[in-house]
Amino acid sequence: MQRSGAGGSGAPPAPGDGPGGPRVLWAPRDLPELGPDAAGDLPRYREWADRRQAQRLAAPVVGGDQISVVLVVEQADPAWLWRCLASLAAQRAARWRLLVAVVGTPDPTARAALDEAIADLGEGRAEVRGFADSTPPAEAVAALLAADGSAAVALLGPDDQLAPDALALLGAALAGADLAYADEDRVDAGGLVSDPVLKPDWSPELCLSWGYVGRPLLVRRDALDAAGGVRPVAGGDWEHDLVLRVAERAGRVAHVAEVLCHRRLGAAAGAGGPGAVAAALERHGARAAVDPGPLPGTWRVRRRPAGRPSVSAVVPFRDAPRLLRACVDSVTDTAGDADLELVLVDNGSVEPETRTLLDRLARRPGVVVLHDPRPFNWAALNNAAVGAATGEVLLFLNNDIEARRTGWLEPLCAQALRPEVGVVGARLLYPSGRVQHAGMVLGLAGAAGHVLAGLAGDRPGYLGMAVLARDCSAVTGACMAVRREVFGALGGFDESLGLDLNDVDLCLRAAKEGLRVVYEPAAELVHHESPSRGTSGSTDDQLRFLERWGDEVVAGDPFLNANLTRVDCTAALRRGDEEEGWIQWRSTLTSS
Repeated sequence: MQRSGAGGSGAPPAPGDGPGGPRVLWAPRDLPELGPDAAGDLPRYREWADRRQAQRLAAPVVGGDQISVVLVVEQADPAWLWRCLASLAAQRAARWRLLVAVVGTPDPTARAALDEAIADLGEGRAEVRGFADSTPPAEAVAALLAADGSAAVALLGPDDQLAPDALALLGAALAGADLAYADEDRVDAGGLVSDPVLKPDWSPELCLSWGYVGRPLLVRRDALDAAGGVRPVAGGDWEHDLVLRVAERAGRVAHVAEVLCHRRLGAAAGAGGPGAVAAALERHGARAAVDPGPLPGTWRVRRRPAGRPSVSAVVPFRDAPRLLRACVDSVTDTAGDADLELVLVDNGSVEPETRTLLDRLARRPGVVVLHDPRPFNWAALNNAAVGAATGEVLLFLNNDIEARRTGWLEPLCAQALRPEVGVVGARLLYPSGRVQHAGMVLGLAGAAGHVLAGLAGDRPGYLGMAVLARDCSAVTGACMAVRREVFGALGGFDESLGLDLNDVDLCLRAAKEGLRVVYEPAAELVHHESPSRGTSGSTDDQLRFLERWGDEVVAGDPFLNANLTRVDCTAALRRGDEEEGWIQWRSTLTSS
């Protein structure tokens, strides 16, 4: 947690209101343009992908359970179908068989390629069945699996090429899991790869925003059957629907952070409307609607609280009256359909203008002013203020937050009121429009940091991380929503972390109790935090945090692919010397 706003020490004095325009609180130095992410530096990615595959192929593989690879062939391109089957024949895992559904009458050249490739696989290695033109692919797959007894099922498309160790690595990951997936990219006719999709570990919220699991995908057969098998879904992608249904019942979803599938450049990756997501929400009894998302093939789930939520916004401050006024007025004016209470915590203000403002604010209905002049401790100030709050949702706000449009509070509350969710964070922008907060990553530039900070506000970020609802390890306390009962059960913020990382610590403790931490980009606000100030916390706080969570930091954040950098917030490819750099930072911290 950065001290800015909470102690009122970071923002310079602001000019007054300008006629005919919005109040300008202050003008921070703009951040530099964010560097390229993993998809924006293709020469480096291609070199890395070749080197990484060579390293994998030099290692031995271990055989596992029998895998049935299911392939649906409709109007397939003969050359790409041949490549697909050749990649299957080259698999280093021995225990697999191919089930092919031929829907309709394929191009004669494609059929010849299919027959020749299957003959090359050897007798008994493949089964081919024909289906009528109108047969939905999901029905064809279900029919193939009805008489199949393999322990696991892999889904493959005629435009896919598997890495030689794909089935072996997925099969190994499936041990103890119900579903396993890996990373992917795109490949052109010349074999040049692009568009790397280096995925996070299992994120239920992201899977409702986007069918990011994609391919390659391996499902344990008993888990598939328990979830209702393969079936069509009205207005949606049947593979996405299958993932959602299996994952709902899964004890564990495994992710292999390796690029194990190359999909044809330009080919569709999943199709259909929001049917799979809508069906999942209906199964959970969620009060929600599904709208098209900010990117093609994505969705925005608009959750609604059951009834009118009561919210207590806790705002610590010290002077900076113009910041406080902007925060209070904007939050009140845009609260929408919620019962909002403001608990303002004065941490030793001395300016006459502040006292005048507080006198006015204290007369407003739904505003409570507390005076707590203790030495600044963000965690302690918030914990004490919660005792005076009455809302079922606690909204912790820095006093340099400004709400510029209605519609941000409802999605925060709807997420926070879900029983499986512990903490919810908002999308925060600098006044310049660049991203300030889109979720936090463990080990990023130290103990924890903001991924994609500095990204232009109109850009989605790598894999849409800045614009899609998703699970995170932590979110910032500058705007954080928590159910009162959760906050109480966790014992509030750790007051021994007075300046730094108390918000991250709360999130990690919530996750340890089985609760999820969610980034909700539909809640967008402005954070008047100076990008030039950096972190104003203490070395003691960081050391104490690492004593408690050092193993988790070293293990890596599950919601940022292990192959992406933690040196900075760009989501670029990880460098080979990053581990040494982190150890050096830890050593410097200890000796300071």
